[in-house]
Amino acid sequence: MSEKEFMEVCELDNIADEAGGFVAYHPTDENEVQYDYRAIIEYCRKRGIEPLDMTIREMQQFIVA
Repeated sequence: MSEKEFMEVCELDNIADEAGGFVAYHPTDENEVQYDYRAIIEYCRKRGIEPLDMTIREMQQFIVA
């Protein structure tokens, strides 16, 4: 997923959350990792960072199995 796609999914998830829903992202590549975007946004808000500034180690805790 590109940076642009990531930011778009995060923005859409915020909008969906306000409406009482969520974004169900389905990658086209079966090997692509899926993340819990809502949890990532919450994590970043608490720490005052942007999602794109997260380390790989930080991102790993949000992988959806």
